[in-house]
Amino acid sequence: MCLFSILLFKKIWSDSAFAKLPTYGIHGKDEKRPSILISHTDMNFQKSSSGTEEIDIYQKMNVTNDNIFLSVRLSEILVLPTTFPLRIGDTLRIRIRLFGTDGKPVSTGGDFLRVWLKETKIKANVNGYVLDHRNGSYTGVLLLPWKGRPEVIVSVANSRHHISLIMKYVNEHGLLQMMASQFIDPSGRYKEETQCSPKHDAILKGCTLADRCNLTKQNYGLPWFCCKPKSTFVTCKDMKTVKANKTSMISDLTRHISTYKKHQRFSSFKIQVKERIGYPEYLPSPPRPCQERMPKATWNDITPVGYYFKNTWINRKCTLGTSRPDTCLDNKRFVVLGDSNSRSVYSIFCSKTKSKTLTDHYTKEKPWHKLLMARNIKRNIDLMWAPHNPPFYVGPHQPLDTMRSVGNWLDRTPHDKPIIVIIHLYYHLTRTTLSVFRALVKDARAGVDRLLRRAPDSTVIIQGPHSITYKDSLEPLDYIRRRHEDIWFQEFMGIHNKVFYIDNWDRTVGNENVDAHPPTNTMTDVTDEMLSYICRDVV
Repeated sequence: MCLFSILLFKKIWSDSAFAKLPTYGIHGKDEKRPSILISHTDMNFQKSSSGTEEIDIYQKMNVTNDNIFLSVRLSEILVLPTTFPLRIGDTLRIRIRLFGTDGKPVSTGGDFLRVWLKETKIKANVNGYVLDHRNGSYTGVLLLPWKGRPEVIVSVANSRHHISLIMKYVNEHGLLQMMASQFIDPSGRYKEETQCSPKHDAILKGCTLADRCNLTKQNYGLPWFCCKPKSTFVTCKDMKTVKANKTSMISDLTRHISTYKKHQRFSSFKIQVKERIGYPEYLPSPPRPCQERMPKATWNDITPVGYYFKNTWINRKCTLGTSRPDTCLDNKRFVVLGDSNSRSVYSIFCSKTKSKTLTDHYTKEKPWHKLLMARNIKRNIDLMWAPHNPPFYVGPHQPLDTMRSVGNWLDRTPHDKPIIVIIHLYYHLTRTTLSVFRALVKDARAGVDRLLRRAPDSTVIIQGPHSITYKDSLEPLDYIRRRHEDIWFQEFMGIHNKVFYIDNWDRTVGNENVDAHPPTNTMTDVTDEMLSYICRDVV
């Protein structure tokens, strides 16, 4: 039996004994609503000793059209006992019992559920977390941080069928969508494009295992394998560019489940939350300034790390600095690495520092994931953004000298002033295997180690995954996000006390982010938290 464990570094607290449950009304009427029942049993939970889910159980599943799938309509929500009335600061727990389309209860775990609160009228939302009891039942846990009548929303984000189909495909092909490299002879006259993968034994159209170029060295030590060019004028040494074909050989069943059978919502219901003495409207941030937080604490934050109230992010771990002097960013070198969502952070820092752009702005008609640089000469501030190396999904062919590994970019960074490093490895890497993602994180760790040895005054920040619910994003992101966070945690063991980790999941689940790029205000909130860690010398 596979143990579907809780994320290694997410702390789970146990329930206390509850008073007898009084009459509790579920607001609203919906004949199609799944059963919402009241449970009179107490629950106690313990943190799992394991930090990762066993991917083998998904690989061994045989998902076909004949399978019995989940039915949100037939599944049940049970409100677990608590004291009433509910007040600000209380915790609401609900039991979710999954049923299949055949009307029978599901008896296995491994489905990934979400639970969150929102109250649209006051622009408030908060993410919760879900415990998998591995028998088809789950417990959702929600902090109640504001006074009002919020909706309780539950969804099946990724079914085990969805996870199995995508992860099995990626294990066979190395990538969810195809990528290619272009080989160009020294004269530039002869060119040939072949299919590539970061997995050495992946299924590649056009070649067998014996007919492949090992281009790991050219990819800065990270795995990259391509079909050998057939032309006699070019060789493996002539690989110059990479591109994304954005095509896939996934089956119709896989595409259907990955498109239409994710983020399936139960019918929501409302609760009443009353004020508490000392907290008439909402739970404020704790008084301790974020500038005083030690890096290690950021790796052990529990959900929710914060919530939105009246469209303002309320940090639940510390108070963000609001009186930082403008000079706290002076005489700094910013190195922002990753994908377009780290590029958003770079752009916000450019705006905050009033830095002048030194490089051409990107355009989508030309290779645009390239090095960007900006500078404020008067304040001695330098900024750069650069993309990570393949697998990185670019449209037109792009040279590898613009897509280097994190370690290579860090090694090239001059230490002429304190360095601020922000690393975000995420969405492009959700389309490949977990072992490939781990290889890139290992490279980042090695690069950070080398940087801290030669530039110990550096500040390093890891920007964590964010929620994406866009229909055409086929990846089971809730499952992959958890595994990515596990890998970051494991590979950076030993330097948690030197590196900050920014959790961006709670912000983007609670506000129901859809697109691959969260809105500017969300990314500004992320950047403000980073600023509190960067400006620690002004406490």
